[in-house]
Amino acid sequence: MRKTYTSETIDVSFEPARCIHAAECVKGLPQVFDTKKRPWIDPANATADQIAEVVERCPSGALEYHRKDGKPNEHHEHTEISIGKDNQIIIKGEFTLNHNGEVIELNRAILKGGPNVSDNPFYTLD
Repeated sequence: MRKTYTSETIDVSFEPARCIHAAECVKGLPQVFDTKKRPWIDPANATADQIAEVVERCPSGALEYHRKDGKPNEHHEHTEISIGKDNQIIIKGEFTLNHNGEVIELNRAILKGGPNVSDNPFYTLD
């Protein structure tokens, strides 16, 4: 379930089930993404530009943002697809996922490869 954290200029949302703990967020902006604090995301602690840049590094798409300062949200000129070391499908760019009748618009995701995608198509560490 996605949870949203707000500031005046940007909202950041997080979907724990999609997180693969790449730690791009905590390394990129530790003053915003601090797993020792509650709430662990505080978008008031950096500029919207800084937050957008770091959120776009999240390979799984567990982090997303919505700008409220009039600047554009995440956009990609083209979509890149690659295969990871565990046969996961890594996608960066705008795409639509249709899974079990649910249509989801995404910018980034890591999807499972192989036959075990019926329940949850997203690659996770568990």
